[in-house]
Amino acid sequence: MSPPAPAAGDGPARTAGEASNGESPRARAWATDQESLDRDAARARTRSCATGLACHRCGHRYPLSEPVFACPDCGKGLDVEYDYERAARHFEEVPRSQRPLNIWRFEELLPIVDASAQARVGRYAGCTPLIHADRLGAELGLSNLYLKDDSTQRPSLSYKDRVVSMSVARLLELGRDEIGCVSTGNVGTAVASLAAKAGVPAYVFYPNRLEDMKARACRALGAEVCQVEGNYDEVNRRCREIAEATGMEFANITLRPFYAEGAKTEAYEIVEQLGWNAPDHIVTAAAGGTLSSRMHKGLGELQLLGLAETDRTRIHIAQPSGCNPIASAILAEEAEIHAVAPETAAHSLAIGNPGDGYLVIDAVLKRGGTGGFASDPEIFAGIDLLAATEGLLTEPAGGTTIAVLQKLAAEGRFAPDETVVAIITGNGLKTLDDHPEKPWPAKIACEFDAMIAALEELKRRPSPLPA
Repeated sequence: MSPPAPAAGDGPARTAGEASNGESPRARAWATDQESLDRDAARARTRSCATGLACHRCGHRYPLSEPVFACPDCGKGLDVEYDYERAARHFEEVPRSQRPLNIWRFEELLPIVDASAQARVGRYAGCTPLIHADRLGAELGLSNLYLKDDSTQRPSLSYKDRVVSMSVARLLELGRDEIGCVSTGNVGTAVASLAAKAGVPAYVFYPNRLEDMKARACRALGAEVCQVEGNYDEVNRRCREIAEATGMEFANITLRPFYAEGAKTEAYEIVEQLGWNAPDHIVTAAAGGTLSSRMHKGLGELQLLGLAETDRTRIHIAQPSGCNPIASAILAEEAEIHAVAPETAAHSLAIGNPGDGYLVIDAVLKRGGTGGFASDPEIFAGIDLLAATEGLLTEPAGGTTIAVLQKLAAEGRFAPDETVVAIITGNGLKTLDDHPEKPWPAKIACEFDAMIAALEELKRRPSPLPA
């Protein structure tokens, strides 16, 4: 089986900022990068078996060093290709006991070839817990429910540390000294954290609606933040133009082929943590579509290398009802998405025109999965349910996953004894300002009778668990 070759982003790679001689600042910057790559070719190499970039739609191929991040012909994103026979040999040569417990554990299937760049990024990212959610499972009628808890991810408490680690490592590999990103929330904090550790300035562009605590965290980490009037899709288009005009690398635009590969580590870890037995189902939230589409690729790679049988794993995606272009297309069995105007409290999922949406549709339908969506009240109820049963506080993206998981379980999508993994992509401590207020008794007199009365009142409050 050949693993799928996802792409990333949309539109042509070179769209603005052409200089008078026909060469853009970005093209000149990439010429300098190529000189850096050529000069440093003798550096110590990782075990990466990456061989080049490819457009899965057109079939055009480019060297890893080529200054493109989207296909010049069709505008679709590029995917990293690998020599899987060589990767299989490397997996046999290096025992698992000698592999690091971080995102580089499966470095043969990751795109960074410069060992010095790899060593500076992501040493503590990845290998997050896989928790047997027995109490939540009991509520949903699932005896083998697990939570892949990326809310504990380092350094910025979200799944985005996986993908941004690849972007920053690639930036260092190229010898570049600044990085930008466009973010609905967690990409910004991941870029701010990982760029600070790497010693490079970071510039974060947020849309008009954002989770304020995350922008404040970026500033606390030393990144520069710019909030722009426009939704994510509008800001993303402008940032592409800025990248072309200035030559600045953007973590999730110009570095996107490398960024996206980090999401595969989620699939690798889940299967290994289950004793190299792939789960029957994976449920995850979707915004731009990177995580679900690259887990599909990662599962295929594990099977191709003979590490696990993964064909039967179904992927289901969850979106807010106020921004559900991917889920709607899956339910309608359409091959392409129709862009929507986001209107949801789950700001980190508010991408109305996801560049990788068509890849998610392909991945979910090929794996026999489905899509679902939840209203804002259902999302916050999902947050409460997870907190009440498993003691985990997640953000609205995680609440979306739990709400849709609950619906799919009620519909009978899962057999009671099937292994189901729900991915918790972010930490609720970062979004408390956006959660519905839950007041408590304040300024109660420090007297026995007053405190007993308050306690009795608290005990009369309804349980967050379903009746």
